[in-house]
Amino acid sequence: LTRHIEREEDRQRPLDFRLIARLYECTSVCGSRRLWLLALVVIRAIQLPALTWCLAAVIRGPVTRHATAGVFQGAILFAFLALSTQIVLHFRQRLALELGEAVVCHLRSRLFRHIQRMPLRWFQQARTGRVISRMTSDMEDIRAGVQDVFYVSMVQLIQMLIAAAAMIWFDRLLFLILLVLVPVIRWINRCFHVRLSAALRNMRESWSRVTATLVESIVGIRVTQAFCRESVNIQAFSELAADHSGWNTGVLKTQGTFQPLLELNSQLVTGLLLLAGGWRVLSPDSDANVGDVVGFLFMSGLFFAPIAILGTQYHQALTAMAGAERLFRLLD
Repeated sequence: LTRHIEREEDRQRPLDFRLIARLYECTSVCGSRRLWLLALVVIRAIQLPALTWCLAAVIRGPVTRHATAGVFQGAILFAFLALSTQIVLHFRQRLALELGEAVVCHLRSRLFRHIQRMPLRWFQQARTGRVISRMTSDMEDIRAGVQDVFYVSMVQLIQMLIAAAAMIWFDRLLFLILLVLVPVIRWINRCFHVRLSAALRNMRESWSRVTATLVESIVGIRVTQAFCRESVNIQAFSELAADHSGWNTGVLKTQGTFQPLLELNSQLVTGLLLLAGGWRVLSPDSDANVGDVVGFLFMSGLFFAPIAILGTQYHQALTAMAGAERLFRLLD
C-alpha cells in the first residue's frame, strides 16, 4: 500500500514550481558564479540569432548587389561573431558544471548531516537501498537539472523569441502562416509530455526498488543462506529487474517517437514556408523580395531548432523533479 501511494504521489505534478524554487535556492552557495552564468546565458542567446542575421544580411545586401568588398567584410564579421560564440559557450558550460557540482556537494553534505540526527526507530523502518538511491542516482538527476535544464532552456527560449521578432520584421504574412501551424506542434508536445511524465516517474521508482533490494540482500546474506532462500531472492530480484527494464524501455520508446515527430513537423513547416515565400516573391502584386524570404527561412530554422532541444531538456527536467521530490521528502 505504501509503495502504491508513493507512486501515485509521483504522478501528481510533473513540474512542481515549489521544488524548482527550492533547487534554485540551493544555487545560492555560488551566488557570484550564478550571476555570471545568467549573464553568459543571455549573451549566448543573442549571439546565435546575430550569426543568422549577419548571414542573411550579407545575402540580402552585398551578394544581391554583387559587391565583392561587402561580401568579404560580412565574412570577417561573421567569423568574429562565430569565434565569440565559442568563447561564450566555453565559459557558460564551465560555470554551469561548476555550479552543478557545488549544489550536489552541498546537498550531499546536508543529507548526510540530516541522517546522522535521525532517531534509531527511523533506521529500523527505512530501507537502506532507498537512502543510498537518494545519495547517488537522485542526486545525479538533480545535478543534470541544475546545470543543464534551466540554463539550456533559457538560451533556447530567448533564441526563439528573438527569431520570432526577426521573422515579423522580415515578413509578417509568412509569420502569420507560421503561427497557424504552431498549435500542431503544441498538441504533439502535450500528448507525449503526459506519457513521458508517467513513464519517467515509474522508471525512477522501479530503480529505487532494485537498489533497495540489492542492498538489503547483501546486508542480510547470512539470514538468506541460513534459511536457504537464495532461489526465492533471485526470483524476486529478477522480477524487479525486469520491471525496471520494462519501464526504462517504455521511456526510450516514448522519447524515440517524440523527438523524430518534432523534427519532421518542423521540416514540413519549413517546406510550407518555402512554398508560401516563393509564391510571394513571384507574385507581381507583392512587395516581398528574395532577400527577405531567405532571411525569414534562416530565422525559421533558428526558431524550430530549439524545439527538439527543449524536448530533451523536458525529459531531464522530469527526471530531476522525481529526484528532487524524493530528496526533499527525506530532508523534510
